[in-house]
Amino acid sequence: MERERARTLLEAASRVIVLTHVSPDGDAIGTLLGIGHALRHLGKTVTLAVDEGVPPGLRFLPGSADVRDNLTGVQADLIVAVDCGDESRMGEVGKAARALAVPLINIDHHPTNTRFGDANIVEGRTVASAEVVLDLLDTWHWPLTPDVAQCLLCGIVTDTLCFRTSNVTADTLGKAQRLMQAGGDLTFVVQNTVNRMSTDIIRLWAQVMPTVRIEDHVIWAVVTREARRAANVNGSTKDGGLVSLLLQADEAYISCVLTEKDGDKIELSFRAIPGFDVSQVATSLGGGGHVQASGATVSGTLSDIERQVIPMLKEAARAGSPVVG
Repeated sequence: MERERARTLLEAASRVIVLTHVSPDGDAIGTLLGIGHALRHLGKTVTLAVDEGVPPGLRFLPGSADVRDNLTGVQADLIVAVDCGDESRMGEVGKAARALAVPLINIDHHPTNTRFGDANIVEGRTVASAEVVLDLLDTWHWPLTPDVAQCLLCGIVTDTLCFRTSNVTADTLGKAQRLMQAGGDLTFVVQNTVNRMSTDIIRLWAQVMPTVRIEDHVIWAVVTREARRAANVNGSTKDGGLVSLLLQADEAYISCVLTEKDGDKIELSFRAIPGFDVSQVATSLGGGGHVQASGATVSGTLSDIERQVIPMLKEAARAGSPVVG
């Protein structure tokens, strides 16, 4: 019923805003662009937007130059939000879009999604929001063009760390193969995402690594505003996957990166190996995500939030058990 409601809304709309979450990753931008290309192919007038625009490392995707960082002067009949676990994740462009008082379709793959849309297509079993969009294209018999395929393939590749996460199945690989057959270039995507890192991110890691601590199978690091400035990393640039790197430590069950943002905000990223759940910690802090990959943004100082969050993660580590075999 949700899919049919979404299809009805899309078919009736002529002007569509598509947006995604703040600090976007490869799945967010890949899904944003993928559905944007699909809607334009159907003759819709489409505006793509995300706070601060497309991060430099994802500008290789077709259509990325068309993505706006604001919605000044834009009118629309419909909003499509992709990869946003809750309404606040849409940021300033989301507030501007909501002010238009038009229906919203919520497309996501995070199990903790708050179902904030007029139509909510939330598929927690999928590896990426890009996979949700691919399933919709199949259900609705919309064409899978090379540009759509390239963007959706990027979403799947980046959210699975190049097919290395525990939720990857044979079906996932089959869908990636279909996207390649439709024109997606796997080598090009991998070389521009999981195999590449900006020099500024390496400099940031050099600043951050001395802060790394591990206790009771929880490993964490803090990223201050000063460290980001010293490494010339701006507000829209992510940390290059530091939280996943930390989880590779042989004693670690759970990893965390605490990043200091402007406005007394702390961005929290959590990861866990199979057998452990960090989603409940994220949800309790007003965030969300997946069992093994979650996060939240909270108010406070780095030291205060660190004192609050690390004990919660240690309790999550005690509550779980590594999956063997």
